[in-house]
Amino acid sequence: MKRADGFTLIELIITLVVAAIIVAVGIPGMSNLMANNRATAHTDSLITALSFARSESVKRGISVSVCAIGTTEEGTTSCGGASGWSSGWFARLDAGDNEQLRSWPAPPGDYSMEGPAFISFNSSGALQSDNAMVFVIEYSHCSGNQKRTITVQPAGHTSVTKGPCTPDG
Repeated sequence: MKRADGFTLIELIITLVVAAIIVAVGIPGMSNLMANNRATAHTDSLITALSFARSESVKRGISVSVCAIGTTEEGTTSCGGASGWSSGWFARLDAGDNEQLRSWPAPPGDYSMEGPAFISFNSSGALQSDNAMVFVIEYSHCSGNQKRTITVQPAGHTSVTKGPCTPDG
């Protein structure tokens, strides 16, 4: 009698069980990785805006601000109206007609971002304020050290720290 080549039913079931265990262990790690990447991308977007505004202020010799996008009653974009930053942000000149230089849309996802309504750099690249400015970004269902804190020092330098999520975050 000739033996058929292939797998037995028991071998296939064992293979499927092992694959299911690997997937069950890997998916939580993958979602954590995606959450970390999302928080990092969001942080990088704001740092890009801050660096752009600082370099433009030095290049043009006038102050430049990064503002939370707000909307006036007429439907036009305004600076500093929304401290939640949920609509995105933009860089603008602080002289003349407050020309908007560049805008960044709000990153997708359910997050909170707290900070000042706007931040201005003077012609030397330092903050207009004598105090450091702090932004805090935290996504919902945050776990571990996925909360990001961006600190802009009075000299204009930025730093990012990872921190533990708030218990109800």
